[in-house]
Amino acid sequence: MRQAIAVIAGILLALLCIASLLPLVETDTWWIRYLDFPRMQFAAGIVLAWVIMAALGGIGHGAARWLTVLAIAALAYHGWRLWPYQPMAAKMDPGTATCAPEDRISVLVANVQRSNRQADEVIALARAQDPDLFLVLETNGWWDEALQALDADYAHHIQDIPSDATYYGMHVFSRHPFASSEMRYPFGADTPLFDGVLDHPAGQIRVFGLHPRPPHYFQPSTLRDATMLQAAIEARDETRPTLLAGDFNAAPWERTARRTLRLGELIDPRAGRGPMVSFDANSWWMKWPLDQILWTRGLAMADFAVLPGIGSDHYPLRADLCLAQAPGQRLVPAREDDPAEAEATLEKARAMRDDAFDG
Repeated sequence: MRQAIAVIAGILLALLCIASLLPLVETDTWWIRYLDFPRMQFAAGIVLAWVIMAALGGIGHGAARWLTVLAIAALAYHGWRLWPYQPMAAKMDPGTATCAPEDRISVLVANVQRSNRQADEVIALARAQDPDLFLVLETNGWWDEALQALDADYAHHIQDIPSDATYYGMHVFSRHPFASSEMRYPFGADTPLFDGVLDHPAGQIRVFGLHPRPPHYFQPSTLRDATMLQAAIEARDETRPTLLAGDFNAAPWERTARRTLRLGELIDPRAGRGPMVSFDANSWWMKWPLDQILWTRGLAMADFAVLPGIGSDHYPLRADLCLAQAPGQRLVPAREDDPAEAEATLEKARAMRDDAFDG
């Protein structure tokens, strides 16, 4: 019996290691890209499976040795990917900015989950947090009606509920006017990308609201990756301070998310503070950070927090920022292959759009 359990643990260990290392492949295949999400869970599973296998005598010295080497390699890869999002890593923003109220902007992001009916929780959250900018995701007709209660609180309200991609409605509430605003559908995607220029009293801010589709069931990550990268490139080329916020459907340690950070010269508040998971609020173990608020220099962090649940499968996020240059901010420099890899992704997304139009 002990030997049988050890063999099962060894097989599980091998599968976990293979699943851990497969995302090394530069591909947009949905099931490989999905393996990027549960890195913390894979790492814990590898340790547990190895301990069980070793404690029960292994499965033969040769196999056990090779499995141990494979486990070390997989754990090293997880450690490399997860390290920037551990509390001992270097922070990208010290988070000590202070400024007068008129130079401050607060941003709240909430994926409310389309099937969630706890609208009172969301309304109460918005009124308690009182953000300058409130991005609400996964809205539909029911949520559109429920969120009308916030029209009295916010002078400016922009929305888009796609007729086909009904899980990707987006509402943007703002205390300040927009000099320009539009819901874009980049690369012919059926999910909107909000692109606006906020007229804040302290200066204009470019704002991108993102909620691309995740890699899921024969659905490659191409459009998600291209949407993130396109927003990052536009943020990098923008002269005004820029925010990227929303449910990216990508963990921050994932290959494209890191490339987005580097190419966009963006600051991630989670770096050096821990993973600060935002999904799945309904699971005790399958958790990772999907929701993001990133910014460029010209904005400095006063506070960042994951907030309590609102009945959704996502936790809300809040960032308090000052419109100011901040000493001590640290960018992650772009790699030599980043522009070429990004352009390859964008070209593939454009080809998907052209194929759809030709059909």
